[in-house]
Amino acid sequence: MVDLALSSMALAVFSRTQQHPPAATEASSRYQSLLRLAQERVARLSSSLLDERDIDACLLAILVMGRYEGVIYRPGNPDLKHSFSSLPIWSHHKGAMAILRFWYDHSNRTHATALIRDTRRGLIRSSLLRNLRIPDWMLDGTRFGERDLEQDYDRIFVRTVNLQYASASLQQNKRLDITQIERLSHEADELHKALQSWVTKFPNKWSYQRHVLRDFDPRRKTHFYSSVVYSYSSPGYAAVWNQYYALGILINGIHSRMLGLIPLEQVADSNHERRRACIDRLQTMADSLAASIPFCLERFNILDTPTSLPCESPITFNTDKDIKPYLAVLAVWPLSVASIIDGIDFQQQQWFKSQLAHIGKATGEGVLESVKTDGWAMPR
Repeated sequence: MVDLALSSMALAVFSRTQQHPPAATEASSRYQSLLRLAQERVARLSSSLLDERDIDACLLAILVMGRYEGVIYRPGNPDLKHSFSSLPIWSHHKGAMAILRFWYDHSNRTHATALIRDTRRGLIRSSLLRNLRIPDWMLDGTRFGERDLEQDYDRIFVRTVNLQYASASLQQNKRLDITQIERLSHEADELHKALQSWVTKFPNKWSYQRHVLRDFDPRRKTHFYSSVVYSYSSPGYAAVWNQYYALGILINGIHSRMLGLIPLEQVADSNHERRRACIDRLQTMADSLAASIPFCLERFNILDTPTSLPCESPITFNTDKDIKPYLAVLAVWPLSVASIIDGIDFQQQQWFKSQLAHIGKATGEGVLESVKTDGWAMPR
């Protein structure tokens, strides 16, 4: 089943990136066979015969099926009647959640595999994009294999996703509850403080260098938002920092929106200051993310010289080279957050969207390309 899932997606990606229709036909045929096989395998799962290998195989196949739907999606296609929140990809996420719940209920507290952990992470992210509350049984990441720094981040992220759900629900209410707004605002304050505490635990080797591109050419705006870029000693360290920037953008964006709901006649000077602080923090996080993306996509190299400080080392550009998919995927989630959150400078948000769409084109994922044409937006 997993082989069939992987081959279907690989053929679909090949067809899309190489403009090869016969591969798409074969991919579709295999995918239809996979749908039938997956339904049979999932139906055979039972608590009395629980085998973690079966769970992992079903989860992996379903998640790859979701990726397949993302690959074949055609942005701006008038024949497709799906809104973003009703894309076929989400039906596979629902299936993955059902299997994850089955594992949770019947695994007798056995050790969670890496796939169990990563499935939960993906479902939490999709809950944010679709404005869904995270169910109680998924709240504790420890049960799903989260540990150490990742566990600390997970706690903040889960609370933030549910804060987004609560704030969106409140915003839809015709009669705004000021007490409730203040409660959610306090929660956002606590999450911001927790995130700042989390980042202080990073080892020194994870730190970044700030560089200023001399004689910055505006024509390079396609790949660089500004003349400021960050470099890291490893793409993995950059990915961790980008997770931090993305969550900071999300928390402060939600907080700013909540404070903006308070009627003008009830707004005190202190509320203006709080909202201004939120917007400033959001923009700082967005600027840092924009400075990190060129490194993640290998748009430049740092030349080590014995006489230069790291921040003064010469830089060479790689803007004519293709994106490496295994590096690009590390930037997808942070860019997704930055592409939908309110409060970011319009031109900067358009740049984030262009980077995400470019990654989608390079990796063959049409659903990512659609960020510029199909109106992704933070649910509310």
